[in-house]
Amino acid sequence: MAFSDTCGNALAKNILRKGLQKGRIPNSLLFTGPEGVGKMETALVLAKALNCLKKSDDSCDECANCRAIDRGAFPDVLNLISEKEMAEKYPETFEGGKNGKKPKENISIDQLREMKQTAHLRPMLGRKRVFLIGQAEQIDLTSSNTLLKILEEPPLFTHIILLSDNPYSIVPTIRSRCQILSFSAISREDVEDQLKRNGCGEQKARLISILARGNLKQAFHMSGEDVPDERKLSWIFLLALLTGEGSGELLKDFTSSRKEFREELVRMLEIMLTFIRDVMLLQGGGESSRLLNPDYALLLSGLAGRMSRDRILEFIGSLERSLSAVRKKANLNCLVSELFAEWMEKSYA
Repeated sequence: MAFSDTCGNALAKNILRKGLQKGRIPNSLLFTGPEGVGKMETALVLAKALNCLKKSDDSCDECANCRAIDRGAFPDVLNLISEKEMAEKYPETFEGGKNGKKPKENISIDQLREMKQTAHLRPMLGRKRVFLIGQAEQIDLTSSNTLLKILEEPPLFTHIILLSDNPYSIVPTIRSRCQILSFSAISREDVEDQLKRNGCGEQKARLISILARGNLKQAFHMSGEDVPDERKLSWIFLLALLTGEGSGELLKDFTSSRKEFREELVRMLEIMLTFIRDVMLLQGGGESSRLLNPDYALLLSGLAGRMSRDRILEFIGSLERSLSAVRKKANLNCLVSELFAEWMEKSYA
């Protein structure tokens, strides 16, 4: 994968390519931005470009160094991950699980001490030694002091790339010693295009590109799931809220039977918003070709005829507030109960 193969964030990639052309890539970098927008992929391309045998401002993906980095078998490019992530990716390597010991969620101080020693050793095969540290916000204060010592005087042949969804969750002294490069959510059009290139149908790709909210990683994960079933359940949930039909059964299901359904509820609320968006489109005389859920056109038309514009906007506001509350880790049982209590009093049928 080269810079041109990573999706979105053209500005960040252009900055890195110009830095490579001028030989001025900072030794300490902090990539920040939402999850799933290509921070780690871009960091790996940069690591390859710094060691590529054929190109000076990108990865060729053909030379021995690039291929070894892709395989994770290049001794001068090291990806520091927590015990928890290691146990998830390579369960056979985590010995603690055998005696009931839980893996640590943070990058350990021992890992950073080893990194400090290695950072001052000249590269074994490449031109540059590169350390990648994902979820850098999980580094605790004690460990950050060790990292700070490396960032203060990094060798010219060593580059450290930190990655974080939120730069302000990182210790200020660490953040201030890094050149920050911001990544943004990937556009809906780019997500849809990437999905279609990977064999996703046009209608499904269009819907997923909206639900993913700029998170390409999540979009690819969703493309392998049964979105039609999720939409069917979301439609039933929507009608239960608006008409009261089957609301008792659904309310009981979602407040009693399910223990872990936060992500499912987020997805359902997002899908319901696409339905209501389509209702607004039809009510305003929009073309059916622009529907996000064209296979629900007849049902959506019926709903559009029963809901006033003010009620539609009121309902959208209610869904958006609920979605925000779910993401902020609100109590789900209370949230679902309150949502039903609010809308079961209103009738659109």
